[in-house]
Order: sequence, then structure tokens, then C-alpha cells
Amino acid sequence: MTDTANTTLAHSKPAAFLGGGVIGALGGLIGLGGAEFRRPLLIGLFGFPGLEAVILNKAMSLVVVATALPFRTAAVPFADVLAHWPIIVNLLAGSLLGAWFGAGWATRLRSETLYRVIAIMLVAIAVVLMVGHEASARQPLVAGGLQIVAGVIAGFIIGIVAALLGVAPGPMGAA
Repeated sequence: MTDTANTTLAHSKPAAFLGGGVIGALGGLIGLGGAEFRRPLLIGLFGFPGLEAVILNKAMSLVVVATALPFRTAAVPFADVLAHWPIIVNLLAGSLLGAWFGAGWATRLRSETLYRVIAIMLVAIAVVLMVGHEASARQPLVAGGLQIVAGVIAGFIIGIVAALLGVAPGPMGAA
């Protein structure tokens, strides 16, 4: 390793620690794992190529989700979550299939195309976060068999987005 590489690495450790702290605080405030904030740092500040940033981001997201789980169960007990098991199974079924397809697409895309896809998805997520949430709960849009189909389709889309962005599974899912 050259002196320049050592100097860059030494400067990036504090930047990575500070960036991680800010990402953790932002993600915690809005109920996300922070992957949406982490990816631009991985690509822009630390210079990771698109696919490598997605893979690294996914690995970090899994660690964050696993670490956050005990804290979240203190706020929402497992029994309350498991009361909705049919919805969870439907979303999970679609998400796993979507993640499989999304990961395959991510590995076949050119870097420039992957950067554009990531940018478009991040802007779309920002819009959803700004305008797509209300404080009050609503009734489901669909019920019965149609709800199962809608859950699998929504899960499939969530899985694709999660795989392409390297999140676990991101703002539209359970992370």
C-alpha cells in the first residue's frame, strides 16, 4: 500500500465513523436501517463502484436489522407482530422472489445503468417518505384473496427494490 493510500485510509476511518453515526441517527428517526443514506456515502465519498456498494450496503443492512430487533421488540412485542402473520407471509413470499430477480439484474447491469437506477429509486423513495405517510391508520384497500395477491405483488416489487439498492428490505418493507 502506498503512502497516499494509507493517508486516504486514515482519513476515511473518521469519516466512516462520523457518517455511520449520522446515518444511524437519521435512520432511527424515521424508522429505517439507514441504507438509503449509507449508499450515497459508499459511492460518492468512499468511491465504491455501484455493485460493490450495493453488496456492502446489503451486508451492513442485515447487521443493522439484526441489532435493532431487540430494541424494536421492546416497543412492539412479537405477539403483536405475529398477529399479522398472513400479511407477513404474503409480503415475504413476494419479497424473496423479487430479491432473487433483482439481485440477478443488479449483477448484469452496467455500472452506469446501475447508478441511474439507484438514483431514480432514491428520488422515488424520498418522494414517498415526504408525501406517502399519514399519522392515522386506514382500512386495507383490498381484502380476502385479492389481499393475498396484492401482498405477493407488493412483496415482489419490494424485493426487487431491496436487491437493486442493497437494503434489507428498505423503506417500503420491514427494515
